[in-house]
Amino acid sequence: METTKNRNGQDRTFQRISHNKVRVIGESQFVRKSADDNGNITMFDFEGGPAFNIGAKIKFEKMEWKIRGINLETTSHQNLHSVLLDVSPIY
Repeated sequence: METTKNRNGQDRTFQRISHNKVRVIGESQFVRKSADDNGNITMFDFEGGPAFNIGAKIKFEKMEWKIRGINLETTSHQNLHSVLLDVSPIY
């Protein structure tokens, strides 16, 4: 698990769920997202960042990963948002 700060100083926690799944969770007053014609999430942006896009790279566990999918997760706390990223390593 790794925690980083966004540009507003809020924590964003990255947690490995499986070999190709990474959860990103954090408090955010609002989020932005977009989807393709089939309803698949293609972009997710926490307030103050980070923003995630299909095909983009992220750094996690001292490696670079390519984002292949974005899935929203429900939380029971107000203003707490969570996404599950489907990733593959970039060698």
